[in-house]
Amino acid sequence: MFGGGNVSNRLKFALRGRALAGHRGGVTCIDVPSHVYRPDSLVTGGADGMIKLWSLRALTTGRKSSSMVNSPQDADSVGNQSRGGDALSIFTGHSGRVMCVLSAWHGDRLLSGGADRTLRVWDLAGGNAKCLNKLSGHSGWVTMVKYWGPNTVVSASTDRSIALWDARLRDSPLFMLRSHSSPVSDFLVGSRTDPMMVSAGTDGTISTWDFRKLSGSRSTKTGTPDNDDSQHCHVVRVPSRTLNHGVTGVEKLATSSVRLARGFSNSTSSFLSVGSDAVVREWDIASGQPLGSFGTGHCDAITCFESFGQSHGMNPNICSPSRLHEGMITSSWDGTIRMRRLSKI
Repeated sequence: MFGGGNVSNRLKFALRGRALAGHRGGVTCIDVPSHVYRPDSLVTGGADGMIKLWSLRALTTGRKSSSMVNSPQDADSVGNQSRGGDALSIFTGHSGRVMCVLSAWHGDRLLSGGADRTLRVWDLAGGNAKCLNKLSGHSGWVTMVKYWGPNTVVSASTDRSIALWDARLRDSPLFMLRSHSSPVSDFLVGSRTDPMMVSAGTDGTISTWDFRKLSGSRSTKTGTPDNDDSQHCHVVRVPSRTLNHGVTGVEKLATSSVRLARGFSNSTSSFLSVGSDAVVREWDIASGQPLGSFGTGHCDAITCFESFGQSHGMNPNICSPSRLHEGMITSSWDGTIRMRRLSKI
């Protein structure tokens, strides 16, 4: 653990900060793995096409990083400790910048998406940085990846589509969801038992999807004549419901890119949306009806949006069973970060 044996010392040590250097061209994405299965670790992706696993426990000067080397040039860059820093492992394979990284809840797998239009599944459990699957099917940059269950992967791209993959069966998508007329800005997907998904576009539109109905009459198959039917991808163009973050035509133009978060009352039945209008709206996921709205207080576009509840460890009165505290955190191009807490008696 950080610092000494008590919480105060560990907090002081953590607040001192640490600089992790090694990426060339900037850090493009970051992920914090589960603290239960992989404590004190950090994953970063860079514009150099590399993904790095870091240990936050102590400095590791002089440690040799394990890596998967795809070319002599990669071997030269990975072997250079001045460039590699103190990363535990370096994952190479993306031919362009890494746009997103996400570790699995059990800490043994890592998802990544890149500007090379591919998704990759990496092994974090072994001693060597190893790519388990390379998934291809998007025609644009892969900007977001998430798990839906242990083997099903969901991804979003600048090609305006969302793809569903089964990494065990094949390296092409099972379904492509195409309803947005602009790049996908965000999407929400729950656990394997939750069949509903919500996606949002940079044009202010929101779509809800029911995974149980994807293979019905609304889908069409695409593929090449050389492929067998099992490799065809179902393209679904009609979602369960289509919403607009802005209510009027003027507001639609003002919302632009929409970000999503789980709802306050019930994370499986409602969700939140926020656009550059800095207004948060809550929706019922089944009916698509608005449940309320309020301002964030920002005066510019929202850059990050997260909701939290008691289970997130941000409840100051967690010992009091009579009060439930929920809220949200937003950041904006106006240079401020705001936290709004909602209380229920």
